[in-house]
Amino acid sequence: MNLFKILPIFFLFFIACSSKPEIILNEIEQNENLIITTTNENKYVNFNFPKNFNANDTIINQELKKFSKKINYFELLNTQDSSFVNKIYSYFNKENQHPYRMFELNLSDTSKQVKFKIDSNKIHLLQQILQDDKTYINKKEIELIDDFSYIEDGQLLFPCPNIEIPLSLNLLPNASRKYRSGIHQGIDFAGNYDSEVRSVFDGVIIRSDLDYYEVSNEFRNDLLKKASIIQRTPSDIFVNILYGRTVMIDHGFSFTKDKRIISIYAHLSKINPKIKVGKNISRGDIIGNVGNSGTSDGAKGNRKSAHLHFELIIQDKNGERYLGKNIYNEELLKLLNRVFSHK
Repeated sequence: MNLFKILPIFFLFFIACSSKPEIILNEIEQNENLIITTTNENKYVNFNFPKNFNANDTIINQELKKFSKKINYFELLNTQDSSFVNKIYSYFNKENQHPYRMFELNLSDTSKQVKFKIDSNKIHLLQQILQDDKTYINKKEIELIDDFSYIEDGQLLFPCPNIEIPLSLNLLPNASRKYRSGIHQGIDFAGNYDSEVRSVFDGVIIRSDLDYYEVSNEFRNDLLKKASIIQRTPSDIFVNILYGRTVMIDHGFSFTKDKRIISIYAHLSKINPKIKVGKNISRGDIIGNVGNSGTSDGAKGNRKSAHLHFELIIQDKNGERYLGKNIYNEELLKLLNRVFSHK
């Protein structure tokens, strides 16, 4: 058999079977020292330049600002509101403002490659601020997006055995809660009524509603009307009423020396009698059971809509926030699946 006849056939077969690249090249700009490529409608911008070329922040920011003007924010935010999109354009047109973040840096003996992509978390946070009709946009608030990298992979135990992170975004942090004029700050783990709930990490118990009393729906709805008037969920209503039967654990500075961590387990049907304020608790200890206390169904006395509402609160010099705040969609799911483990 002639090898030279076989090779071309094999090569064509290989090309035909090869997967097509997902990234679509849109634009290439080049000068004597710098090559810039953009892909997927300016969602990615790549800079290539000689190793000895001084590509300072000013040059890169100027180029990123230029490409940010070509972004289709209507498609990115799934909106047709031109006035809203114009506000976003206006913000990013200010000096040294662009919606990109660096995500990869490659060095070789002769060249450097720096890759940027659209920071969807920054844009969604800006969207939220604009929707709240804030006349002043705090740049620091946008730039201080926590990536929660100080929480190690699998450091948190799943609070409900054999129940994974829900895929529905409505059950995750940052989802809207219109009935109380607020934002969901936790993860809703849908478990069977009375199934076990366990501590995600070592700590000290700082709240245990062993003597919990369920309020009526009339009282609950009256409080929700007050929340509607001021267009936010007051902390006293949220923590004391809507949480239902709750346990809180102070994990102190176990995760990192400058951040205090607290975990919250809400809507419980019952609490382990051993769970008392001031007592130490270990990762995996049984706290109580999944329920629906603090909800309208809980007030009715049925077992519908049972789930664990779990929150992880981080406190430091910059304030207080919940796990996943201002992180959205695929990046949020990636974060939550990274920090939790069943072991």
